[in-house]
Amino acid sequence: MPEELKIITSDMLAEDPFHPARTDFEKGMSVAPVIALTLIAANAIAFGWELSIGALKSKAAIIAAGAIYGEKVFAGGQSWRLVTGMFLHGGFSHLIGNCLALYVLGMACERAWGRMRTLLIYFVSGLAASFISAFMQLRPAVGASGAIFGLLGAAVVFFYRYRGSCHIRNRRIGIGLLAWGAFQLAMGVLTPYVDNWAHFGGLAAGIVLGFILSAGQFEQTAPSV
Repeated sequence: MPEELKIITSDMLAEDPFHPARTDFEKGMSVAPVIALTLIAANAIAFGWELSIGALKSKAAIIAAGAIYGEKVFAGGQSWRLVTGMFLHGGFSHLIGNCLALYVLGMACERAWGRMRTLLIYFVSGLAASFISAFMQLRPAVGASGAIFGLLGAAVVFFYRYRGSCHIRNRRIGIGLLAWGAFQLAMGVLTPYVDNWAHFGGLAAGIVLGFILSAGQFEQTAPSV
């Protein structure tokens, strides 16, 4: 006897990896992003250390504390400054502003990319930002904003890559982040003491990683076989 025909339903089909099923981005977002809070704590501890040794009293003091400084990085072989400079800040307002941005972007990126990929984006973008800053700037520079711009770039790319899998209200988050980033870059151009080279370097690295990495959100929501 001929075999009975079966009706193929949607749950029997493999998910298209290039167009994942639509999910609610905000629904699974944690208000306590582990990676972001850990990095915020690390930046706060580093700032407390800066105050304790008087690192903000002079240019020489901040350089001695580990600021990004091209002369020391390239001529002096002190490549470790590319990392230490990411955790130093020039004042309370500098620290608070970066920590607030890190919290918001960290929350979005941990939802989009997952914790480990968010950490990867942060450090790779931060290193790229530090390198560009050291190469292009004659002055010492400090701050986490280069790495934060990396998270921004990766988040915006996520909403672009997976725009068909996010609700309209979710995609507006990406538009808002893009507008905020453009405003910050414009202010950096107008403000002489802001290291916009680091911002551009971190942003470029984050964008590249955003196109390379797979999204942790859809790995978590994919049905098990």
